[in-house]
Amino acid sequence: MKKSESICDLAKALILVQASLTPARRNSTNPYYNSTYADLSSVWESCREILAKNGLCVIQGNSVGAANTLIVETILIHESGQWVQSELCLPLSKADPQGVGSAMTYGRRYGLAAIVGIVADADDDGNAASAKNGNGNARPMRPNERPVNGGQPRPVPVNQPHG
Repeated sequence: MKKSESICDLAKALILVQASLTPARRNSTNPYYNSTYADLSSVWESCREILAKNGLCVIQGNSVGAANTLIVETILIHESGQWVQSELCLPLSKADPQGVGSAMTYGRRYGLAAIVGIVADADDDGNAASAKNGNGNARPMRPNERPVNGGQPRPVPVNQPHG
């Protein structure tokens, strides 16, 4: 993470923002993983007004990375001129406009949530991202499974809460 020489005013404002934040609304469905998530619009809705009230704004941009990757840059700026900046390098699922657009939206959503401190998705301790099947690709969980430590899904017991 990069930052301006001083971030004390930015930090004070961000403390006030984070004290008032509520989780972004999980308003979209990913049918591949049978899960819900907060889309980019929902993440923005959860913070736009409170950032502005505290003298903060976010700028996001993109650049082409090496070997079919896209870099999404997120900068949190305070009205004093103080700033923090983070970059997220994402692989392109497809080297076409749809693949780039998908990576941009994904990177903007996660970059914004991370730099402001917004809770946007269920925390599965990284298991869904690391669950592997025999050919090394992530396998979607079935509706009756949930991730467990080690990345291997297990059936959800009957009459037990899950989520």
